[in-house]
Amino acid sequence: MLYDYGCDNCGHFLEDVQQSIHDEALKKCPSCGQNALERVPYGGIGSFMKNNSNTIGSQADKNWSQMGSYQRSEIEAKSKSKSDERSAKDERRKINSMTEAQKQKYIITGEK
Repeated sequence: MLYDYGCDNCGHFLEDVQQSIHDEALKKCPSCGQNALERVPYGGIGSFMKNNSNTIGSQADKNWSQMGSYQRSEIEAKSKSKSDERSAKDERRKINSMTEAQKQKYIITGEK
């Protein structure tokens, strides 16, 4: 089984930890060393059943696998271009909120 863990103390996140369902949950955080790790719940009984189309995720997976590679590549390209547009807008907002001295430093050194 794969489990995710989150540290209540420092916020460190462990993703896809391989454990048996009978293993004890991890407690000690590798980042801060405190006994503050908690399992992050996700999935549910539907995630253990094969060919179960009762969840949105499983239906999306089924639809994705039935698409042709051309359709998938178009969707991935659209998603990437939207992501690039968002990051460019965020960058412009950061630059526009800078003082003139900060803008000059950014132009010369590339540091914000």
